[in-house]
Amino acid sequence: MPTNDRRQDDLEQPLLSEQSMAQLYRGELSRSDTWRTRLDTTTNWALTTTAAVISFGFASPDSSHVTFLVGIWMVVSFLLIEARRYRYYDLWNRRVRLLEDGWWAPMLRREPVDPDALRELAVEMSRPQIQLSLSSAIATRLNRAYGPILMVLLVTWFFKVYSHPRPPDSLEEFLDRAHVAWIPGVVVMGTLIVITLAAAYLFLASLFIRAPLGELRTRPRGRRAALWESFYRPYAIHHRRRTRRPPVAPPGPPAPRPPSPPLFEP
Repeated sequence: MPTNDRRQDDLEQPLLSEQSMAQLYRGELSRSDTWRTRLDTTTNWALTTTAAVISFGFASPDSSHVTFLVGIWMVVSFLLIEARRYRYYDLWNRRVRLLEDGWWAPMLRREPVDPDALRELAVEMSRPQIQLSLSSAIATRLNRAYGPILMVLLVTWFFKVYSHPRPPDSLEEFLDRAHVAWIPGVVVMGTLIVITLAAAYLFLASLFIRAPLGELRTRPRGRRAALWESFYRPYAIHHRRRTRRPPVAPPGPPAPRPPSPPLFEP
């Protein structure tokens, strides 16, 4: 075999078959589903911890409010752990979305594949790099699950300190009840205010920042309209808007068929 032909065969690009793309899609989807399961596991830990803290904190009037502070600290720790996991989940889910958008969707539409999406997928596979920042991951997880959990813990802590054993007569008495060992109540209250403001800022920022590539969010209408409709139409089905096609002209009369030649010539 000549050397030039051998070099030409070595430089030939392998053909992309549907079977190979199907196996690649199956592998990336399985990896994305694995990291999604890890996110659900961390959320279940946070919910279980919240339920246990509330049950133990209000079991008796003599129970300390420190239980709620420990619960808040554990939920914040779970939030940071889940934000790190969510960044890895976004990495693998991004590959799945690039495969769906660049390969499978054009095939279903009977269109050529998207070279830009496949080129981006090739870059992601050759040099894997986390695209989602830590603050965006924390904001997204606060919007999805951890915002209501932290709100419940903060409200229950305030109710515990305020109502047990009786309502305070002044703000100084309330701050004195909020102390933990040698830490004064002003420091504890200030720390909780900082956590509340930071969580509220990240929660509100998640409503305006661009959603990650794999997140499902309504695009045709705003968030306010979708939230308002969920109150007066809780079981409404959102149909996908279809693009209007130009009207098709009615078919004209069929063209006359040419006369068939005689079977036998005279």
